[in-house]
Amino acid sequence: MITLFVIGILILSIKLVIFAVKAAWGITKAVLFIVGIPVILVGLLIAGLASLAGPLLVIALIAVFLVSRKKGI
Repeated sequence: MITLFVIGILILSIKLVIFAVKAAWGITKAVLFIVGIPVILVGLLIAGLASLAGPLLVIALIAVFLVSRKKGI
């Protein structure tokens, strides 16, 4: 009986670790997308690399538009 209990606890622990990794990855993607991309673009613009920041901004806007259309938002 204890063997089944230990196996159940191990399975539960593994599933919780997998869930935690997925949640952390989702939060990381959201934070980088919301904070990271604008900071990089503003940094490039301030550094005088407007010729690089402009096309990146256009690509980011197109990507956001396509993702929002795909999700139906």
